[in-house]
Amino acid sequence: MKKLLGIVVLGLLLSHNSFAKTINIDDKILLNVPENFNYIKIETDEVADYYAEFFSSLGEDAAFYYVGTDDSIEFANAMVNDQEKVLEPIMKKMEKKNFSTEKSMINFVSKEIKKLMKKRKYQGVIWVLVSEENLEDTDYDLFETVKSLKNMNQADMNKEALEYKKELKQELSVGGVEGLNLKVSKFKIEKNKINSPAFDLKIAANMFNINWDMEVYGYLKNNKPIIVGSECIGKCKGVSGIKNMIVYSNATSTNTSSESSSSIVDNLNKLNDLYKSGVLTKEEFEKAKKKLLKK
Repeated sequence: MKKLLGIVVLGLLLSHNSFAKTINIDDKILLNVPENFNYIKIETDEVADYYAEFFSSLGEDAAFYYVGTDDSIEFANAMVNDQEKVLEPIMKKMEKKNFSTEKSMINFVSKEIKKLMKKRKYQGVIWVLVSEENLEDTDYDLFETVKSLKNMNQADMNKEALEYKKELKQELSVGGVEGLNLKVSKFKIEKNKINSPAFDLKIAANMFNINWDMEVYGYLKNNKPIIVGSECIGKCKGVSGIKNMIVYSNATSTNTSSESSSSIVDNLNKLNDLYKSGVLTKEEFEKAKKKLLKK
């Protein structure tokens, strides 16, 4: 059992962040993401309508970014800027079909959209909204709400979150898109690592028998709003658990490896403890140490 534990711990140490990097988005926010992720900035007047609500409290000086694989970003951006062109092949096929039932039409659309996303290599995207203006200046009422949350304990914040969740459910049920089933699967208010009240929201939806999942995590940094979200249509990779991707430190001017020198030292210390306790042999310790240092 002791040996098995050592193998498990060693595996975690060596695999941690082996396929990850930290990207610095214009010195505004750091995110730990898969190695093949990049980001682009999108002009705010080209952003999809369903992001519009998030801009209401950000002021005019806000920046919007997509984060993901190049193919996923290209597809998501195309759906924003040229949706008709992207969906045109499916629409032409539908015109030639004579559907006997609504169900057969939905099944057809579902298969075609899945084939389209597979062809375009879409794997979901992360989006980031960052404001350069203080929340106090753009939405004073919301600023006061956040200020009051900062003085609450977690139990009180949980009560507030329940009320907000009820309101959000009511808003989503009014004026929705026909055939689109929305569910608020999570809404939590918590204090993050910089002691800022943050909201953690997850929405699950289904349309044309295709699952659509959305995560939103918002907080203040130096009184300026930051909102990080992700959207996944169908099956995705690397875009879930966004709140755990955020790195709460001062951004630097270049992209850096997520395996910082301090974390390497920590992992070496853990390896040394395993060696001293007899879990690892000297040979295993030396091999693991070399592998860590190479990274």
